[in-house]
Amino acid sequence: MSDSNPWWRGDDDIGGIGFARFLAWSGLAMGLTALVIAIAAPLAGQPLRTVWITGFGAAAMWIAYLAVPRYRAEGVRLSPVVASAMIVGGLTIVIMIYAFAAIALRSAGVELPAPAHWVDDGSVAPRPGEVIQARGPQPVG
Repeated sequence: MSDSNPWWRGDDDIGGIGFARFLAWSGLAMGLTALVIAIAAPLAGQPLRTVWITGFGAAAMWIAYLAVPRYRAEGVRLSPVVASAMIVGGLTIVIMIYAFAAIALRSAGVELPAPAHWVDDGSVAPRPGEVIQARGPQPVG
């Protein structure tokens, strides 16, 4: 048996270059996922849904930032993947701050431009008091 450490551990307690790369790429993957969810999630006019997505964007930034001391300890240049994860996570947070503001201000009567799946309630049923007119077959010609 050799006394060498596995690829994810270095000679100190913070881990090696393999673990730094793992953290950087994991942060980027989580950030991209959070960004897609931030854009496509049906928030349905519920501002607290934005908080969860914002948390995932922040967690992606945190995970990627954990790679920085590991890169420094190995004496290599910081990976651009870390910067990309920071940008994607930050963009997710900015989008969710805007979504929260759009949803909250809509309840006060101020309508900011926002996708329908952010501000609508998501239901297909008529609202209380709304009357739907039934239409029969229309004559052709």
